[in-house]
Amino acid sequence: MITKCWVRRLLMGLLLLSVAGGLGAKAFWRSLTPQQFKRKITLRISEKNRTYYVLEDDTEITMNISGPTKLRILSRIEIPSSKKESRYTYLVRRDDGEWVEFSRRGVASTQAHVERSNSKKISLVEKHILKVPTGSHTYSFRLPKESSPPVFLRFHQEEGDIGAPTNMVAITPQVSSEAIDLVIREEVTTYYRLGEGNEIALRLIGPATLKVLARLEFYPDMRGQQDFRVQIFEDGLIKGTYSLPTIESDVCQYQQTSSLVPGKAETFYLEIPKGEHDYRFTLPNSYRSVLLKFLLPKENLSGKP
Repeated sequence: MITKCWVRRLLMGLLLLSVAGGLGAKAFWRSLTPQQFKRKITLRISEKNRTYYVLEDDTEITMNISGPTKLRILSRIEIPSSKKESRYTYLVRRDDGEWVEFSRRGVASTQAHVERSNSKKISLVEKHILKVPTGSHTYSFRLPKESSPPVFLRFHQEEGDIGAPTNMVAITPQVSSEAIDLVIREEVTTYYRLGEGNEIALRLIGPATLKVLARLEFYPDMRGQQDFRVQIFEDGLIKGTYSLPTIESDVCQYQQTSSLVPGKAETFYLEIPKGEHDYRFTLPNSYRSVLLKFLLPKENLSGKP
């Protein structure tokens, strides 16, 4: 005989199972301590102390991390008292690969300062996410050779159900010059060409994380590894510049006959802050052309205009 008490217990068990399953699948970010660094600093941010690692001239920060996972880099700088914002750059390398340049715009924050020193202005946080491939890897960070202010870095590793596939959905830009169909392992996918004299524009609502796939187009006279840069503007101001090394793809080709060869897909992520924002993608090296594809997690599509 089924009693009301038994039914209540069954429903409670199902509820707890559902909650536990949801918590198990949700990813979160765990703070990481580098294996090598020269000094660290405590920043007071929104009434909470946060440890950052200082990247200065002639120093490197290194850390070991095992994939597959994601590495999130939080960066800030000290803003000169005479300015409201300042540009800065740092370099990242995985294992013995090429150094990749990340340029950022530091805007003074009203909620961040050096502990016990309210007079020093600290910039708003800038975030960058790196996809860490399978295996053990060493990530190194340093400043460029040219003059650059010290950069404060903080690191997080994504944890949770890392192996579970994310339902990413391709989105169409509001402004683009040309849609290009590529064939990748017998599947047709659409990219958007970015070249001299044009730009790609998106309007997005955050918070969200935009995944960008970038393929350099190889002309007949281009051989071996090539470097290219993609610059992103957020609401009219430079948000960042991604410097990416690449080679020709051996699994991708144009659907329509072309003398060009698409490069290997290079991935970067763009953190979209809360609210509605306009983004423009441009090429600092206007003599090249790049194919871009944009993806958002399905749960973020409600935030797309």
